Amino acid sequence: MIERLTARLGLRLRFALFFAVIGLGGALIILGALWLGYRRAGGPLDGYVLSGVIAALGMLGLAAWIGLLFDENVAKPILALASDLTTRARADVDLQINEAQAKHLSTLAPAANAINAALSEARAARARAVERETARIAREKALFEALFRDLGEGAVVATPDNRVMLYNRMAQDLLGDIGLDRPLSMVLRPEPVMNALSRMQAARVRGHIGAETFLAASADGKRFLLGRVSPILSDEELSGHVLIFRDATEDLSAHAQHDHMFNTLLEGVRRPAATIGALLDVLQSSDDLPPEARAQFRKGIEEEVARLFECVREMGAQHANVKSRRWPMSPVAVAHVFDGLSVQAALPLSVAPSEAMLSCDGFAVTTLLAGVIAHLSEDGTRDAFTLSAEQEGDETRLIVGWQGEAVTDGQLTGWLKEPLSTAYGDYSGRDALRAHQTDLWAEAGAGTQRIVLPLATAAPPLEPGDARPEFYDFNLPDAVSGALADRPLSDLSFVVFDTETTGLSPRGGDEIVQIAGLRIVNGRILRGESFDMLVNPGRPIPPASTRVHHISDDMVLGAPDIAEAGRRFHDFCQGAVLVAHNAPFDLAFLRLKEKLIGRRFNNPVLCTVLMSAGLFDHSGQHTLDALCDRFGITIPPEARHTAMGDTVATAEVFVRMLGLLQAKGVTTLGGAIAEEGRMTKIRKAQNY
Repeated sequence: MIERLTARLGLRLRFALFFAVIGLGGALIILGALWLGYRRAGGPLDGYVLSGVIAALGMLGLAAWIGLLFDENVAKPILALASDLTTRARADVDLQINEAQAKHLSTLAPAANAINAALSEARAARARAVERETARIAREKALFEALFRDLGEGAVVATPDNRVMLYNRMAQDLLGDIGLDRPLSMVLRPEPVMNALSRMQAARVRGHIGAETFLAASADGKRFLLGRVSPILSDEELSGHVLIFRDATEDLSAHAQHDHMFNTLLEGVRRPAATIGALLDVLQSSDDLPPEARAQFRKGIEEEVARLFECVREMGAQHANVKSRRWPMSPVAVAHVFDGLSVQAALPLSVAPSEAMLSCDGFAVTTLLAGVIAHLSEDGTRDAFTLSAEQEGDETRLIVGWQGEAVTDGQLTGWLKEPLSTAYGDYSGRDALRAHQTDLWAEAGAGTQRIVLPLATAAPPLEPGDARPEFYDFNLPDAVSGALADRPLSDLSFVVFDTETTGLSPRGGDEIVQIAGLRIVNGRILRGESFDMLVNPGRPIPPASTRVHHISDDMVLGAPDIAEAGRRFHDFCQGAVLVAHNAPFDLAFLRLKEKLIGRRFNNPVLCTVLMSAGLFDHSGQHTLDALCDRFGITIPPEARHTAMGDTVATAEVFVRMLGLLQAKGVTTLGGAIAEEGRMTKIRKAQNY
């Protein structure tokens, strides 16, 4: 019983009780001694009473003074050392412990630093061993990532309960808000996929293991995806399924347009053809028609023939438009096209470096230009060939230059009529240009001749320093049931968020000017699944606020209002626990706008201020900067007091706190919320 009671008392409280007992015990001993002396020696009672009161108060005061000194110089430093050691053990922090905070504990602080150094060395040795053992796996993983990420089709791997545990870049482009551990139904209409899964399961029962096809709409109804779903079997048990799909929206639209064009062509041809046939019958059967009538019939035939030509011309234009929309285009580096030309050309080419990206059929463009260069060089009247690229608006112009004889339009026309390659059959260079909705022409430059081919510019790829999205997590927790409060923290998805505002008073008219959020799944910060949006507050931003977050009135012009931004952020947070530093402040702004947004922010909420107060109750410093210093997290100065910068810092702090909560015995969401409730009173006294 006593052990359980003392375990519930903090170290400082136990020391306080210890010195209180010493003070009270000493006072009682003094009073007892004076009483015994009075009984034996007698004398005036007043003197004994006065001496006893002074001695007892002195004893209590001395005990209190020594207790305060002990608390400040022993208890608090011990708690600080214990907290620092726990943080370094549980949160993988390798910073040296500050020995100045425990200067009165003799060799305890150096011993703690020695333990920390040994822990860091053991951790480093373990990391080196793991690195050596997993080098081969890392290479295979990198190969897998590269292959899977850049597949030309969308690919998603889902758990048996249809949560996403892997997706590639194409799937992200097609489905938009897809994210790890999110239900597939958030981005894809579930009925066709569930039907395909049912067919797949029925086939499995019959002993046939294979893919089933499906045609499903995206959740927003803007795309139709044609794909196939295959089972993932482990020890004859279904452990998930793979969906491979492509955007069939254009195909379906083109198919419908082809049917429409065919029907329109039939209607457009049927009437003129019938009229021409009738008029010809009359002309052939009536030899005695007056010249005026015969001329009238001929005029009618000419009008119907013209109508036929116009119908065919319109159908040809529409067909060319549909055909060009269906031609497969992908991002291709200009440098890759030039490399291909250098290999194919039978003569030296001077290539100007270019970082531009094209949206085109790279093989067709390379083959087309290689053929043009071959024709230019075949008669020996041209030399000094060059390749370069020029950016002009949304286009990138590929330029083949040379010195010597100019090329005529007739020559170019003849070259473009030739088939591109045996791989394309009769498909010609002119067909390729139509498919790319562009043209190719010759022009004279300063002392040189050149041929220009403009093509659409594609978005550049990720740079080495850019954050790479997290596309997979094969360690997602199994499907869970039961109350959310009873679920382990490790099984939950979190959205860490921050807001920037016009001021500090949500009820006084201040508004949000920026919202940022990051998802955390399975203890990993998914930097590729982020939310960052400026918000038009509908009122001027005070200069004092702009000096803090650097957001001005000009920056939010044209930005969505809080109704639209709030709905988008609510969708981003679906199914997640919200986390913020000083969460009541940020949530107050959102919850006051719930009626305008049309959504309720009723997600469970955790606050890193309260978590810090519970984990580091010996300290009064729970600011975001103080926590970053404690965990060795660096916030770039330009990122501090920006919504995304503070969100990243809070996320880094939070994932480290999860390990400390577990060490403290707080493993469920309900336990974390209860711990926060216990610290609410402390929060009011803290400087955050």
